[in-house]
Amino acid sequence: MSLSPDQLKQTLDSLPQAGCCYLAFSGGLDSCVLLHLLHELVPQLPYPLQAIHVHHGLQAGADAWQQHCEAVCAGYRIPLITLALDLQPKKGHSLEALARAARYQALARQLSPGDLLLTAQHQDDQAETLLLQLLRGGGPAGLAAMPLLSEFSPGWLARPLLHQSRQSIEAYAEEKGLRWQEDPSNQDQRFDRNFIRHRVMPLLQSRWPAAPVTLARSARFSGEMLTLAREEMAVELERVQKAQSGSLSVALLREMSSMRIRHLLRFWIELNGAPMPNSKKLMRIEKESIHGREDAEPLVVWSGWEIRRYRDDLILRQSRPAEPLPESIDWQNKEKLVLPCELGILIATVGSAGLDRERWQQGKVEVRFRQGGERCVPAGRGHHKSLKKLFQERGVPPWKRAQTPLIYIDGELAAVPGLVTCEGFSVAESEQGILLQISRSIPE
Repeated sequence: MSLSPDQLKQTLDSLPQAGCCYLAFSGGLDSCVLLHLLHELVPQLPYPLQAIHVHHGLQAGADAWQQHCEAVCAGYRIPLITLALDLQPKKGHSLEALARAARYQALARQLSPGDLLLTAQHQDDQAETLLLQLLRGGGPAGLAAMPLLSEFSPGWLARPLLHQSRQSIEAYAEEKGLRWQEDPSNQDQRFDRNFIRHRVMPLLQSRWPAAPVTLARSARFSGEMLTLAREEMAVELERVQKAQSGSLSVALLREMSSMRIRHLLRFWIELNGAPMPNSKKLMRIEKESIHGREDAEPLVVWSGWEIRRYRDDLILRQSRPAEPLPESIDWQNKEKLVLPCELGILIATVGSAGLDRERWQQGKVEVRFRQGGERCVPAGRGHHKSLKKLFQERGVPPWKRAQTPLIYIDGELAAVPGLVTCEGFSVAESEQGILLQISRSIPE
């Protein structure tokens, strides 16, 4: 069946309702065809349509491509947004991957919640993506290649031409007399995708003419299996994840098979927006963080993220380089204090219990960090206790202890926010005192 506006309308009707629809418009063959089809459907679309052109600035003809996109959109009376990128590739990094990532980041910033972004990838692109993923040793998500619809930033990303062949798109463009821009970099076989497109796929099709169709079908089947696996992992995650902290129960993970642990870890990491660690890192997480010695403090780091274990908690978080903390900070206004190294904001408010208001107002208040050996008499407990013991009692992980602010008044340890108020600095339960809390975002 030849490509037509009616076919596209059926696909668009199956997508979520959107407040606004954007087309990623490069000015090439595929996006020119999709724009023409959308233009034919404008009176029937339930949302406004806009095109977005990303100016990468990497080709000599980039300005001419932008002018072409402006002319085409003006002819269709479709608004065009142009986004200019300032890419600075580093030696050894993939220019292709950098440009793709920067393009999608720029497009994502244009979307409001519920908006729809359309791109013009087609069946042959899907087949090429599957081959690339196979050659890179991709996992289930990689072999699913590109889905028709996926969540994207606050909205949705859809590929309504994904079941159309390159041949049908070329035929439509010729029939309608469309003009488009050819990107010379698409002929550069130093790029993996272009090598597959110009050398590998023609060879495969000489033996198996339907190769793009069957490869795209395999990607679709992989996508369906991936969806089923994710539904199952969502149920499993709910069972092992702790509601308050978001950490996973190590004890419950140890009851699972290795294969199930790895699938669950991938699902959990993806949900948290972290990049996926490689297979060796996943094996280390399982061996050291889940099945490792009870007294160990395992740490697995990758791409700015890390997984740690403390007691029964498997913790995923963004890693930060160790920065020296100051010995002391004078808290002069005694209301709000931005802590160093992005540790948050200390906020003092009046409430029942807490620190003695008179000592707080009249004394010199300082914030310090652990040096080791700190002790205090917790209010109402009558005997000294080391800070180390107090941290252990309250389940504060070792790596957070050195970053926990300590409140000193007139040179004496008076409180640890959220942990303890020391004897001699507390108020009776019926009296008003100063309450301390740490906020992770700077209030307005």
